[in-house]
Amino acid sequence: MDGVPALDSRVRPPHVLLAVGAVLLVVGAVAPAGGRAGLLVGALAAAVISAAAARLPVTRETLAATAVVLAVAGLADGGRLLSSGPVAPLLLTSVLVLASRVQPATRAWPLGAWAVFQIAAVRAVADAPAGVVRTCALLAVALAGLAVVLGARRTLARIALLTTVPWWVAGVVGGMGTAWSADDAAWASAALTVVAAAGLLVMRLEPDVSPLLGPPRAVPVLAGAVGGAAVAGALSGGPAGAVVAGLAGVVLAAGAAAVLDGWRRGLFLPSALAAGVVLLASALAHLVAAAAWRELALLLVLTALPAAVVGRLRREDRPAAVPAAVACFAVAAALAVPAHLVRPAGAAVALTALYAGTLAAATGLTAETRRHTLGVGAGAAAAAIGFAVAADGLGPLVGHLAVQGGLTWLWGHRDGRRSGGTTRAVGAAQLVVAAWVAVASAGAGAVEAYTLPAALGLLLAAGPRLATGPSEPAWGPGLLVAAVPSTVLAVVEAGAERPLLVLAGAAAAMVAGAAAGVRTPLLVGAGTAVALAIGLAVTALPLTLAGALVAGTALLVLGARRELRPVGGFADRLADMR
Repeated sequence: MDGVPALDSRVRPPHVLLAVGAVLLVVGAVAPAGGRAGLLVGALAAAVISAAAARLPVTRETLAATAVVLAVAGLADGGRLLSSGPVAPLLLTSVLVLASRVQPATRAWPLGAWAVFQIAAVRAVADAPAGVVRTCALLAVALAGLAVVLGARRTLARIALLTTVPWWVAGVVGGMGTAWSADDAAWASAALTVVAAAGLLVMRLEPDVSPLLGPPRAVPVLAGAVGGAAVAGALSGGPAGAVVAGLAGVVLAAGAAAVLDGWRRGLFLPSALAAGVVLLASALAHLVAAAAWRELALLLVLTALPAAVVGRLRREDRPAAVPAAVACFAVAAALAVPAHLVRPAGAAVALTALYAGTLAAATGLTAETRRHTLGVGAGAAAAAIGFAVAADGLGPLVGHLAVQGGLTWLWGHRDGRRSGGTTRAVGAAQLVVAAWVAVASAGAGAVEAYTLPAALGLLLAAGPRLATGPSEPAWGPGLLVAAVPSTVLAVVEAGAERPLLVLAGAAAAMVAGAAAGVRTPLLVGAGTAVALAIGLAVTALPLTLAGALVAGTALLVLGARRELRPVGGFADRLADMR
């Protein structure tokens, strides 16, 4: 690697002699398994002190490491290094820690102390009874390792972190298992697991080990998820506990998002969000599995309130917070029906009111937030229609369609953006459907009962274009839908009432169009009157005269057209024809 000298350029002959001597000394002391190990440890310790005084750092480290190895070998009583009690390793750990205080420059002492502590931990965990006691022992070892990481120098800190990970994983798995077991030790295990998760989160602040922890958000998310799962397990005793867990998760996530800033936001917000998501997800899963719809609706309402507060206080969180609050209120209103809190008609009223509130609140939102919020509000409106259909009679359906259509059309009319035309069309369509349902429920059979609402809907969809845009695309579709079916029926069906009404309508359209200076109503009214008159005349004459009238009219039209635009032989004189 560039910048790192080769090994042979750093090792000197004395270093080789020290390494070989240390190996031979350890082998000679351990092989007989005699009582010389203690004497050799004492002699080596004295040699270390002498080497320190003589300023021989390599010799000092070599002798200290040899002393540690011999001391560890002395712990193996009859070859059982990991199966005896933890007292002797703990005493040796204390001695090595004291030696590291006396000689802080010697790295072998703290490294040896940590290695011997691992032996003591293995022995203690092996002797602990299975269950919460062993879990507590595992978590205690993990916390001790994390504490060493915070206080040690770089080399020891990294070694301690790597060797603490297995203890932490085993302790956390056991702690969460105990927390979800619903026994008396659930809260104790959950508390220890949360402390262990918090200790891992603090490791992100240690610069010596931070590069070993992966992406910046990995450890905070892991710590939050572990802590949230442990607390969720302790609260999993029933629906009430699930509601508390879900509310705690929402408050934790919303509070962190609203309060944290700076470096604290980057470190603690991912952890709080992960814990909140785990708590809320576990609560929702528990309540759905238990079919506790009443508690689930309550939890959703309590979830919507903090989300609304966050959306009010933090502008940057509104694109997620405001739609989430609306969605929670909508689902809670829908769940009130299976929870037997309200009837379907009541849920429809609540959802339509929520849709109205969404339209009112969306006025002051940004484009992104408004789009998401209105999308959720549209879902609430659709659910309201579904509940209205489930209610008794068609009256509630007509009312909700009319109210929603009117609100939607007004929102589109006030919206000056390009999407306003689509919104007006949706609102007009709802009003037309409401009118059709009302007409059908009343048993009306006249075609005008369906065509006139459709024509009015087309005119409403045009909106401001009726007054400012070209008249043909704005007025034409609606007027034609109103005029053509009635004119045809007035001609082919017997009776004088419909023709009179059609003529009156045509006259009104012509007068209004002429007075307002709008061409399309004038032309449609005139065309309707002429078509009706010709149709009535044709139907009143005998068949032969009617045929002559139709043929004459067709020839007049064709002759006038070909005089204006002659083609082929129409431009030739008769004398020139053969």
